Amino acid sequence: MGARAFVVAFLGFFLLGAAWSAAMPYDGSPDELRHVVRAYGVLDGQIASRADAHITVPQSLVPTGAGDSDDASCMRWKLDVTAACTGKPAAGDESRMVVTSSGAANYNPLYYAVIGWPIKLFPDYGGVVAARLVTCLLTSVLIGGAVAVAVRLARGRGALVLGGVLLAVTPVVVDLTGAVNPAGPEIAAAIAVWTSLIAIFLARDDSKWTLALFGVAGGTLAVLRELGIGWLLAALVVVAFGAQRERLREVAARPAVWAWAAVVVAAVVFGAAWILLSTQGGIPQQGQTTNAIPQGAQLWVKELTHRVPFYTSGLVGLTSYGDVAIPFPLTLAWFVAVGALLVTAARRGGVRVLIQLAAVLAGGYVFLVGADLQAAVSNWWFSQGRYALPLLVGAPILAGFAAADRGLVAVERQAKLMRWAAWVLIPAQGIALWITMIRFQHAFTSRHPNLFFLFGQTSSVNPFSGQWTPPGAAVPAVVLGVAGIVVLLTFVLGATGSGPTSDVDSVTIRERFIRIS
Repeated sequence: MGARAFVVAFLGFFLLGAAWSAAMPYDGSPDELRHVVRAYGVLDGQIASRADAHITVPQSLVPTGAGDSDDASCMRWKLDVTAACTGKPAAGDESRMVVTSSGAANYNPLYYAVIGWPIKLFPDYGGVVAARLVTCLLTSVLIGGAVAVAVRLARGRGALVLGGVLLAVTPVVVDLTGAVNPAGPEIAAAIAVWTSLIAIFLARDDSKWTLALFGVAGGTLAVLRELGIGWLLAALVVVAFGAQRERLREVAARPAVWAWAAVVVAAVVFGAAWILLSTQGGIPQQGQTTNAIPQGAQLWVKELTHRVPFYTSGLVGLTSYGDVAIPFPLTLAWFVAVGALLVTAARRGGVRVLIQLAAVLAGGYVFLVGADLQAAVSNWWFSQGRYALPLLVGAPILAGFAAADRGLVAVERQAKLMRWAAWVLIPAQGIALWITMIRFQHAFTSRHPNLFFLFGQTSSVNPFSGQWTPPGAAVPAVVLGVAGIVVLLTFVLGATGSGPTSDVDSVTIRERFIRIS
């Protein structure tokens, strides 16, 4: 695995995730209060396994205006309300204990045991931010490992191998990396699993570091959330389907494979045992209720015409609780890049690649639609696009490898496309952060403020002011975000050329990948 590529990618994504950690108010990230309460409970010995369990926590972790339910939160799903309505977890309330619920009360305790110690030691906003940074550290290690493997695979193949991995890390993913939420590490682990499996089975990568990445990422994916085992098995089946029998036998004959397989199996057993012990299996019985859910044929029409586009957009451009949209042109640009990669691989990569990509995309959307329809019976919507990201991230990674490995796009053209995409999509990470900060600091005057442009929909676009501001008047968050963008942009441009109009030949590009790895 390329040590230099790992370090640079780790640093870039850690800086971006840290920016989100420093910028978001308490409970501004998806379901954060629920996970904070769960983390404190686990570190306090309250390792419940029931969904309806109550947890005793300091009052500072359940401030005024915040709560486990949408009704109890003053700003959740309310874009015209700033984060000032929620009291900040403050020092001085730690000694007053209260009993509260958590929608994550029966989640596997392992993640919370790892990241929850700052919350237990400092049950205030500082402890929450520290726990966010620990989560960011975990996710950045996994994504950095995936990038390093992709750079190794790019030698002699082209930049699209790396491009597929970077396209999988959407602004929604980066948002989750800077939150107290196991969803961020889950998606990062899935990215590492897909990349390492493709390297091992399809690219014949026998590196011990690639195998170790799969072992660590596969074990992590299996224990974080209840669907992780399914996502892991899906990745194994889809990638193995594209491998030659000879390669499968070679992999099975390696003792190191069996050693790491034992680690992953142990994690799967632990994850499955917790699911059986707890009551978290299946779709939750309640959520964001609405009176607008039709039934019968009208439900299917609503699902296909409104819900499917909603969670498609949620794969890339809907941050926070899935209610803050980045400008539509940037979301469209991301989908154009992914779509071009998928179409190229599907049309010219062969029948096996077509079946693999179809299985990934169909599997993700069948899950989202099925979960939505099941919840709609109880008069609420369940699905957000991010729920299926651990499976769907496999599509651009697999397509990028297929396009590069089969020479479907000339190496020089791959480099040029990567550079142009980098100039647009990497800064888009900063724009997503900026708009989400504006939402919490100034609020929006429209329910859908960012379908095209932000201006005119809020009283100010200044991230350094507002009714509520992050620590340091948002300066640390902005500096971290800009630094992360600069690091990642420099990394990609350095691997593929000096700028968006550089004219470098395939030999030069290969030399750059060798140097950077």
